Amino acid sequence: MTHTSPSLKDANRVRRLKDTFTRHTVRLGGVMVLVTLLLLFFYLLTVVLPLFHQASMTPTGRFSVPTPATPHFIGADNREQLVYALDDSGTLTVARRPLQVDQVATVMLARNLSDIPRPAMATVPATAPFMAVEIKPGQVGVWQLRFRAEYGDSTSVLPKLRRMAAFPLPVILDSSALRQLALAVPDSLHGENIAPVLVAVTHKQELVLYRSGRIERHSLSEPVDNMALSPDGQRLFVRQGSTLTVWRIHGQQMAVRETINLANVVESPVQAMTLLAGGRSLMLHHQDGGLSQWFDVVKSGQPSLTEVRLFQPAKGTFVASPELHRKSIAVADEQGGLSLLHATSEKQRYFAAMLDTLPQAMAFSPRAQALITATDGVWQWFAVDNPHPEVSVHSLWEKVWYEGYAEPQYVWQSTSADDTFEAKLSVVPVIFGTLKVALFALAFAVPMAIGAAIYTAYFMSSGLRKVVKPTVETIEALPTVIIGFLAGLWLAPWVEQHLPTVFLLLLMVPLCLLGLSMIWRMIPRYVRRRLPDNAQILVIIPALLLIALVAWQLGPWLEHLWFGGDARRFITHELGIGYDQRNALVVGIAMGFAVVPTIFSIAEDAIFSVPPHLKSGALALGATHWQTLTRVVLLTASPGIFSAVMMGLGRAVGETMIVLMATGNTPIMDWNLLEGLRTLSANIAVEMPESEVGSSHYRVLFLTAFILFVFTFVFNTLAELVRQRLRDKYSNL
Repeated sequence: MTHTSPSLKDANRVRRLKDTFTRHTVRLGGVMVLVTLLLLFFYLLTVVLPLFHQASMTPTGRFSVPTPATPHFIGADNREQLVYALDDSGTLTVARRPLQVDQVATVMLARNLSDIPRPAMATVPATAPFMAVEIKPGQVGVWQLRFRAEYGDSTSVLPKLRRMAAFPLPVILDSSALRQLALAVPDSLHGENIAPVLVAVTHKQELVLYRSGRIERHSLSEPVDNMALSPDGQRLFVRQGSTLTVWRIHGQQMAVRETINLANVVESPVQAMTLLAGGRSLMLHHQDGGLSQWFDVVKSGQPSLTEVRLFQPAKGTFVASPELHRKSIAVADEQGGLSLLHATSEKQRYFAAMLDTLPQAMAFSPRAQALITATDGVWQWFAVDNPHPEVSVHSLWEKVWYEGYAEPQYVWQSTSADDTFEAKLSVVPVIFGTLKVALFALAFAVPMAIGAAIYTAYFMSSGLRKVVKPTVETIEALPTVIIGFLAGLWLAPWVEQHLPTVFLLLLMVPLCLLGLSMIWRMIPRYVRRRLPDNAQILVIIPALLLIALVAWQLGPWLEHLWFGGDARRFITHELGIGYDQRNALVVGIAMGFAVVPTIFSIAEDAIFSVPPHLKSGALALGATHWQTLTRVVLLTASPGIFSAVMMGLGRAVGETMIVLMATGNTPIMDWNLLEGLRTLSANIAVEMPESEVGSSHYRVLFLTAFILFVFTFVFNTLAELVRQRLRDKYSNL
């Protein structure tokens, strides 16, 4: 009978405690990793979800503003302390919220108009709006309503009405009264030197243009029903019954650009028209409650006004008012319905029956945080919560027809120097760029890395393997910013200057390796046995160097013979293929170089770890080394090789600096190897520092991070399932 000594019992007890502690520590670490991933997932989700919240409109006040006549144009200041109205008598009324009797001021802008029931007037909605009013028959005055903030115990906004001294008033347009008036102030952002553009229709059916002190007249054959002038003063839309005429204004001259017979295009007659923010889109109001969007589309090299979208937001007669800075528009119909649309995203953001009657005037506040309606002196104030109208499932994932584009496209363009710019936030181009760069990187890296791993683990001598494997793995420690720097500043220009040489190398190197392998197999076996170990390397390396030298010498000759001495020019001008210096070919080579060590290391370990008895047994049964490799070793190592490829894919998808520096960062969708791209990670790195916190741009960038996170998680999960199935399938070999 044996007895266990006390010291041995203590040692076993300590070992069990250590094992238990280690097991629980590893388990806790795994749980914490999972918890961290879940926290990251839900944090990204909390930032992204507000993008898809429905808009809301809440009535917050009803008050009376005494105006001498029906309001023609209403609005509020930027801080929403003051409201104002320009009515049909030419009187401007300004009131303070909350309304009190002594806080209402009126200014009569139109004078000496006893012979005219209603003066012609026009407005330019803005934070500081412009107003043009017929002050007496044939003469027009232009004013700007400004708001000045005074800071004390509380901020108070004071109105200031400025008559535009830079404009030579009175402007004699005609000896008779005017029927309609349109105004544009294209230089309103350039200080005090403002040059308004006025277009008027007289009772003599004349269309009159005034700009920079000059007048031009055109006779019209029919009365004008509606007229709209673009904010830049370069396009005038005139509707005469079912005929819509687009006038082009250049300098002090105007001419008809095109005429559209609406009866042949639209089903319901038009009753009014409105310009969206920026003045590029014309919204036609139809009698059946429809609202159609029109903008210029280039056809045969010339712009043509084209119907792009049709909405049905109302029933019967309605009033529509656009936002000042976005493509949203509010619609109120005669049945009390109030809806909120966004033209580009093609989404109705809100609808509710909230009105008693059809408003006489309606307008957004400058920041679009409130909507104001006026009916028979009763004003209603609606608080608007619509922070991200331009984002929808349609705008993110489908083709969208943007203003100025010839057709619907996937576009990512978040910023521009143009004040009328509309953010284009389709995530499809950056997802496409991510998959494109990953595909090209793997196409370059996988054959090289897997081939090197097979040779190193299966054919190479152990002594040389101890040198080669750590050397290749050391490359993985090279900072990616260095690889990107070299790829962008050295490799990209070199590839551009030696395109034939590059393509010859891509073609000749694989052919050379295949040819050498065939020649090696043709050598008798007894001769190969007498050759030293790793003799293949002594042949392959000089052969590859020779191939590189041949490609270097043939490249310029082929370029001169086939491409007229300039391959880049031939590709772009003769073949019509786009070429960017920093393109997918360059980033594929650079990224492939960075991914090779990852794939090589894991795949080599998997192949080298195949039990020796499997290889020995196969060889003993008469299989050749190649048969043993393809039918035993690679099948057994396939889970590890698959994991290596997936690790390389994950590295390529998540890489930032190489893509950032080695591509043109152009979010285009084209499989062209010679054009640039933009990936999810590079897009976040480039644009996140410039995005406004909480803006649509900011949240869509988080959405792209969320997509990258989900893509990586799902793809890795599927890869692990495939790896496990391969492991179970070949574990009994």
